[in-house]
Amino acid sequence: MAAAALGVMVAASAGQAMAQDNTTVWKGAPQWSNDDVTFKVRGRILVDAVFQDVDRDVGTDVNVRSIRGRQVFLGVEGQLNSRISYKIEGGWVNNGTPAWDDVVIEYKPSEFSSIAFGNIKTYGLENLTSTRFRTFMDQGAVGEITEANYHLGIVGKVWGPNWTAALALQGNSINTSDVTLSSNTSTANAEERIQVVGRVTFAPILTDDDKLHLGLWVRQRESASDGAFTYETRSNTAIAPRFTSTGAIGDSDTTWGAEFAFIHRNFSLQAEYASVNVTVRPALAPATAQNGTIPVGYVFASWWPTGEMRNYDPTKGEFGRPKIQSPVNAGGMGGLELTARYDWTDLTDIRGTVTPPNFAGEFSAYTLGANYYLTSYVRFMFNYTNAEHDNLNASFNSTEQLFQARAQLDF
Repeated sequence: MAAAALGVMVAASAGQAMAQDNTTVWKGAPQWSNDDVTFKVRGRILVDAVFQDVDRDVGTDVNVRSIRGRQVFLGVEGQLNSRISYKIEGGWVNNGTPAWDDVVIEYKPSEFSSIAFGNIKTYGLENLTSTRFRTFMDQGAVGEITEANYHLGIVGKVWGPNWTAALALQGNSINTSDVTLSSNTSTANAEERIQVVGRVTFAPILTDDDKLHLGLWVRQRESASDGAFTYETRSNTAIAPRFTSTGAIGDSDTTWGAEFAFIHRNFSLQAEYASVNVTVRPALAPATAQNGTIPVGYVFASWWPTGEMRNYDPTKGEFGRPKIQSPVNAGGMGGLELTARYDWTDLTDIRGTVTPPNFAGEFSAYTLGANYYLTSYVRFMFNYTNAEHDNLNASFNSTEQLFQARAQLDF
C-alpha cells in the first residue's frame, strides 16, 4: 500500500512538473516544492545527561545519574496547496515507548486565518516555543503546573502584523488511552477531560533593535471521569520524580495566564505568570478537600555575547529558530547564549488526599545556563539548577542540585 501511494505521489508530481519545475531549498534538510506544493522530512535528536543530588531534611539522600535519549523523533511536513498543510512527527521520549508529537491538518480560509485539527499546543509562551528552540532544556513550574503540552482538538486562529487571537476546544493528548465504560451494563459516566482555551497576543514595539511581546490566555477544563487533575512540578528537568505535588485532586479548574517578553538586540527578558483556580473532586478526602488557588511564575534573562538576537514572530506570538551569524560550517565560531532563570509556585492553598499532603508546598528554583550553537540546527546545552521544596509535611522537605547537558540536532 505504501509503495502504491508513493507511486501515485510520484506520478502526480511528474504531471505538475510539466507546468513548473521542482525546486529544492535547504532548511536543515531538503525541502521540495512545485508551485504551491511542498514536502519536507523533519526530525530531531536530543541526547541528555542528568546528574541530580537530592538532600532530604528527613531520610536518606539520593543521587541520580542518567544518560538517555530525551527525544528521537522523525516526521514529515508540507502543503497540498496554498490553503491546506499538514505536519506529523513521532518517536521516542525519555527512553520510553514511541509517541506522537505534532499531528496537524491545517486549513487557511484566508491569508490571515487558519483552522487546525490535531495534536496541538495552544497556550503559554514557553510552551508554544518548540523544544528545538527553547532557551532552557525543559519547561519550568508554569509549564508543569498548568500541564502545558499537546492536546487533541480544533484550534482557530486569526492574526495581523503585530497581533494574534486563538480559540481552541481540546481533549487529552493523542497518545492517551480512551476513557471507557467498566462494563457493558455500567451506569457510570465515561467522559474524557475537555478544555476550552483562548489566547491573544500583541507586540506594541517592533523595530530592528527592540521588540515587546504581551500575551494573555485563559483556560477552563473539566477532568476525566476516571482521573482527577494533579498539580505538581519538577526542577527544570524531565527526569522523575516530582518533589512538590498535591496528588490527584482537581475536578475542574480555570487558569489565567500572562506573558511578557522584551528583546533589545542581543539581550532579552521573558516572564510568565499563571493563576490556577482549582475545584477539588468531592469524593477525594471529603473531610479535608478544599478548593484553592495556585500561583506560579518564572522570569529569565538571555544574553548573546556573539551578537545574535532571539527570533520573535509577531504574527504567531512565538519564538522560533535563532539565526547564527557565524556558523562553524562557514568557518565561524558559532553562537553563544548565556542565561539565568528563577521559578516559583505555592501549592499550600490546596488540600489533598493526605492530611497534611506530604508533597504539597512551596517550590523555588534558580537556573544558570549556556547554549552553544555550531549552526542554527546543532547546539549543546548546559543547565545548573538549585531548587528548594518546602512542603506542608516538613518530613518531605528537600533541596536539589541538578547539572544537565544536551547534544541536539534537528532538521
